[in-house]
Amino acid sequence: MSSGLRFCLVALTLAMTCLAAHAFAKKPLDLWAFFHFNGTAFVAGKPAPLSPFVAVRDGFMPVVETNEERVMEVQLPEGSGALVGICYVQSYGGKLKPAGGFHAVPMLEVPVTSAAGKPVTPVQTDTSGYFMIALPAGSYLVGNQRVEVKVENGKTSFIPLRVGKRMVD
Repeated sequence: MSSGLRFCLVALTLAMTCLAAHAFAKKPLDLWAFFHFNGTAFVAGKPAPLSPFVAVRDGFMPVVETNEERVMEVQLPEGSGALVGICYVQSYGGKLKPAGGFHAVPMLEVPVTSAAGKPVTPVQTDTSGYFMIALPAGSYLVGNQRVEVKVENGKTSFIPLRVGKRMVD
């Protein structure tokens, strides 16, 4: 074997070893995307400290958390996706707070049915008003408003559900 070919093999082996080490050294947290609810929709990024956010990663169950350090990885079942939502009451008005806002609705049961009308196991919101469920890929009707949402294999879909409106003077 010529010395030029040996050099190429050694260089290729070294490059592959460095790439593998870099891939394994990457923090799992770097692979997650973070979203929060701003009162009307889910937006990318984390909110103010100690406010809940959703950590999302393809192929894994989403996690609602207030601390980035505690994100736990749980894989989605084969052939399914995840649905994450928040139930909230929209708030308007007030002499001291003219801008609108929202209040999360905790411990609310959210009905989920397939697009064909077959009921799926209902899900309940947590103490921050968020809910999440793993579902087989397909279309579903969520909440009493029957909002249609499509769940894709290995992906996470978001749905904000306004369950009321509060007008303050």
